[in-house]
Amino acid sequence: MLLLSSCSVYVPMQGAAPEIRGKGELEAIGSWSLTNRFELGATYSPLPHLLVRAAASTKSSRPAPTDTTTHAWNSQYELGLGTYWPLGPHWLIGGLASFGQAHALARYQEDGATFIHFSPLIQHQFDATYHKYAAEAYLTWQPSPQVSAGFAYRLVQLHLTDVTDLGQPVPATSISRYEPMLFFRVRPGASELFQLQVACGVSGTFGYDERSAADRADPARQFKLSRGYTSLGFAIYPHVLWRKK
Repeated sequence: MLLLSSCSVYVPMQGAAPEIRGKGELEAIGSWSLTNRFELGATYSPLPHLLVRAAASTKSSRPAPTDTTTHAWNSQYELGLGTYWPLGPHWLIGGLASFGQAHALARYQEDGATFIHFSPLIQHQFDATYHKYAAEAYLTWQPSPQVSAGFAYRLVQLHLTDVTDLGQPVPATSISRYEPMLFFRVRPGASELFQLQVACGVSGTFGYDERSAADRADPARQFKLSRGYTSLGFAIYPHVLWRKK
């Protein structure tokens, strides 16, 4: 079961897969997902084959204007280092390792999605701070200067450090997640300065069967459920202007 609900305590950040091929290049990108997540990221290459990256995202949602008991808010950031290796004019591979932190406030019933229930609903009210460690590998294919597509795969480990549900502490634990993403990019006209992106990704937990109701009352379950997203992004490459001067 893949949850696309806007109410959740864990929100995946999308893969970076920066389209950087040389020293001095900078990619800044902003994106919006259909679950109302906004994300900003910047990646720079200070040395050949070296990437430095910072990204942040925020999400706030309430299913209906009249619903005052269901809401979700999430704010997080990541800082990372990585590498990239062009494979000729059409292919690019790379990887990133990052550290981050998130703070989430969420109030909802069950898993934050709408289902038909035959048992009493479980209420959640989270105040959660957790750390994240992530590793990403990506592959980009660029058949022409105007079009590119690719695949990114992230491994994310969550460390629940300070989490309460309905005011009760949730035991500290580590959760390992996998997050593949497909993306398509296009440059409008002949400009090298701007790029548009469409991305689709999923996030799940290794070895976790969420169809089982064995841990239905365990608050940590809410950090293990699958999530999906579709996002629209806009990237700018300021180094194009620098090199024209």
